[in-house]
Amino acid sequence: MLKDGRLPLSDAVRTAVCIADALGTAHGAGLTHRDIKPSNIIVRPNGQATVVDFGITKGSDERHDITTSGVLIGTPAYMAPECFNGTFDHRSDLYSLGCVLYEMLTGHQPFTGTSWHLINQHLNEQPPPLIKRRLSTPPTLVNLVERLLAKNPDDRPAEAFQVMLALREIDRRYFDQGLPNRGLDRYVRSAVSPRIAAFGAVTHILLADRAPCPLCAPEPGASGAEGCESCQGTGEASAETSHRIRIPPGVKAGQRLRLRGLGWPGRNGGEAGDLFVVVRIEG
Repeated sequence: MLKDGRLPLSDAVRTAVCIADALGTAHGAGLTHRDIKPSNIIVRPNGQATVVDFGITKGSDERHDITTSGVLIGTPAYMAPECFNGTFDHRSDLYSLGCVLYEMLTGHQPFTGTSWHLINQHLNEQPPPLIKRRLSTPPTLVNLVERLLAKNPDDRPAEAFQVMLALREIDRRYFDQGLPNRGLDRYVRSAVSPRIAAFGAVTHILLADRAPCPLCAPEPGASGAEGCESCQGTGEASAETSHRIRIPPGVKAGQRLRLRGLGWPGRNGGEAGDLFVVVRIEG
């Protein structure tokens, strides 16, 4: 992925979006990758990136295995500090993502040297300031990379989907030049009974949207007619749509269920965002 050095800023951000998206899905399933690095990121001709080599993935409730033979599992140049102490969780992957993003932006790894030099640097030192290595990097992107590379996992973003949303906002703010742009993700809450939470079910959710008024503004962007009883002249009317959603057995309060393509519409022909249903257990 980085054989030609640093990437254009927009390409680096969009590749990181794909990585964070893949990590969010894995983490939602209780898995931690443990070896996020450039050689495990495949960028397809359409610009979309895929995370590969889940061969050492494990559940996030296990200790990080430094093995009885003393061999590190992972790649030291991209490993989070806590991994060298024998522990890991999903935030360790976010640190590795920070290392990869730093390298995509600057053409340099945050730290270099022998394995033992790398371990010491990850534990005790800060990488050279990103902004000095690439002056054109947007401040919000610099801040996000710094948070991803925090030594303390508690100082990093809480989850990969949060990182994905932050990167998409950076892309929209700094690099959207009339190109197809993916829509924003949407979040709704859904209450389920303890029984459904325990055993699962298929249910429906209603989404309230704004749509062009069918009486006076049938085309998107058209102006409404004064006195229209349907939209009161706004050109938009409220519309409800019903969607099936599968509640998996054992769902937890606060867990997010993802429905692809049901978020807000994209711009300039871009795909729609995703809908995240946040589970609330009541009753």
